[in-house]
This record gives sequence, structure tokens and C-alpha cells, in this order.
Amino acid sequence: MRDIYSDPDLYDALHKDIGTDKEIISHYARKCNGPVLELASGTGRLAKYIIDLGLPYTGIDNSRSFLDKAINNFGNKGKFLLHDMRDFNLKRSYDFIFIGFNSFLHNLTDENAVNCLHSVRSHLLDSGLFLLSIFLPDPNFLYREESLFEARSYFYYKGQKCRIMEKNSYDEESQINSLTWYLESDGILSDKPFSFKQKMYYPHMMDILFQQSGLKVLEKFGDWDRSVLEETSPLQIYICSTDN
Repeated sequence: MRDIYSDPDLYDALHKDIGTDKEIISHYARKCNGPVLELASGTGRLAKYIIDLGLPYTGIDNSRSFLDKAINNFGNKGKFLLHDMRDFNLKRSYDFIFIGFNSFLHNLTDENAVNCLHSVRSHLLDSGLFLLSIFLPDPNFLYREESLFEARSYFYYKGQKCRIMEKNSYDEESQINSLTWYLESDGILSDKPFSFKQKMYYPHMMDILFQQSGLKVLEKFGDWDRSVLEETSPLQIYICSTDN
């Protein structure tokens, strides 16, 4: 199987019209009004929000092909660096740090998650803010029958009308959800699927991870409209500071 992050052009086509996270990320970036660091920055979809505000932007990612696409998109308007979010040292601090769009779920162990958050803590100014957004685990999604479901509705890629069909398998012990994506192009399903894994983090576990990492939760939201985080919320969005 192919890694879902092996094709930056497909990734961009999939996420081209997603913008529901713009308002809240832009809001906290403006509030901090200083240099911004994004973890798992990919091809730069979220970088545009920060660059458009005129704030200094740095993005790190562990995919060279995705970083090359970001550099091609933005040139010298931002810095795009090859680093792993689980352990990095940029030797400077930032006013605003964020991890968007479920990227944190690629920390497949609690140890990886704590290391990632420790790295955030060491790069965050005492006056700064950290934003993290992930799914709230949904049993109806995790325990689906093993058949294909539509994961992304129709979009255009390489001149063809496409959609993503998926299946998943959830391991309760490790809390890892293994997903397989099939690209359907003009009604034809590819026989070369993409695969990736995500660890499901529940709110009580996030509280523990933040505490272990020296971060203090200031606000919790359940969606991009900043509604209250509840059991039925689709998302977990955390705004944190250092615990000083």
C-alpha cells in the first residue's frame, strides 16, 4: 500500500476547499501578533492564513515532497523546514504555535505525544499560545462494518472527477485506527490503495498529556465555531499556554 502522504498534489486536491479552520487559527495568530510555528505543515494550506496576516511564519514537516510543494507555493514568504514534530529543536521561541487538522493523531504512542508536546513547550514563549485540533473519537466511525464508505465527496484531480472511499480497522488496546483509502476516478476504483494510522486521544487523556508536558489548558472547544466541548462534539480544540 502507498503512504497517503506520498502524493502532495492529491493531498492539495483533497483539501482545496476546506476553510472552516481559518477564522479560529487567524484569530489566535492575530491575538499573539508575533512569529508563528506550525507543526506538520504539509504543503502550506494553513500557512497561507498566517502569511496573509503578515506575520513571520515557520512550518516544519517530515515529508520532503510536501515541503518542496510548500516552498514552490510560497517562496521566501515563509520558512519551511524538514523536522519531525515528535522531537525538534529550532533554537528559538514563538508567540503562537499550532498543530491543525488532526496531524497530532500521527503520534501513535503516548510517549510520542508527550515528546511532541514537550517540544512545543520548549519553543513557546511564556506569553504565547498553542492551538491543537483533533477529532473527538466517534464509536460509530471506529466500529463500522468492514466495507467501503465515502470519506471525501467529489473533487477534481488530474482532470478527473474523483472521490475517496475508505475502510478502517480499530484496535481497542492500542487505540489505533488503521485506515485504507481508495481513489475513485471517473467511477473507476483504483486497485492501489493508500494507508495511514491515527491514534485516538480522548479528552481525559489529552488533559494528562498536557499536564505531563508543562502546558496549561486555557480553553476547550468542540468545533470551529468555538462551541463548548461535549460528548457529541465532532472536534477537540485546545488553547494552551505554558504552566508558568
